[in-house]
Amino acid sequence: MRALRALLFNVLFFGGTAVLCLSLIPLMLFGRKANQFVGHAWCRLVQFMLRYSVGMRRRITGLENLPKGPCILVAKHQSAWETLTFHTVVEDPAYILKKELTKIPVFGQFLTLSGQIAVDRSAGGSALKDMIKGAQKALEENRQVIIFPEGTRTPPGSNRPYHPGIYALYKAFPDYKVIPVALNSGMFWGRHSFMKYGGQVTMELMKPIEPDLDRKTFMKEIKTRIDTRTKELENQAQHEFNLPMLTSDDIEAEEAKSDSKAKAETAE
Repeated sequence: MRALRALLFNVLFFGGTAVLCLSLIPLMLFGRKANQFVGHAWCRLVQFMLRYSVGMRRRITGLENLPKGPCILVAKHQSAWETLTFHTVVEDPAYILKKELTKIPVFGQFLTLSGQIAVDRSAGGSALKDMIKGAQKALEENRQVIIFPEGTRTPPGSNRPYHPGIYALYKAFPDYKVIPVALNSGMFWGRHSFMKYGGQVTMELMKPIEPDLDRKTFMKEIKTRIDTRTKELENQAQHEFNLPMLTSDDIEAEEAKSDSKAKAETAE
């Protein structure tokens, strides 16, 4: 039954995405907010599909820690789920994402025109400057900047390092709150996984990181807070919804695959 429901979702997801993007192409002519509307519409559509095909619901906690207006959200990244969900949690998200995504036909154009922050990871030091410049523009527009510090989707249970770009944002914009975000989405919708599992995915927005920390203290603090809470949410989901848990071999294989892909993209 789970496999049939997952098949139904995948058919709806790819078919619905194609129809929505093609039907809303005319909105590309009407500026950034119109293109951002397309993103909101698509994300709400997929959330609806997840709920009524595979029974995947959501639970958002810690909203009292989300300031009104601009801020920086530093989130665990296990699945496509959180990239959809932030669009329905904050008003005007600006994702820091890899430039390759903007090359996807139609979808990539919507990303660019909606003002997402595309970074060329092969560009070295200039990539960091572009990220800071894009984040500054977004924050000045009263938007919420979202960064995934591991740089790619990682399986539950993994322990990948956080890239120092998050400290660059923290240091460059001391007047904006930095909010750590933990979640357990990878338990329900794994990377490259056909299967989607029913249950309640949790995203938790935690208290802002203290200001004026040095780099070493900041990097340790934000990783510890996000990873510790993420592990707790993973364990809760596994027991509450009887979900499969990746073994250490599974995690190592996934991380090796991610590393190989990242190296290939950098070499291009």
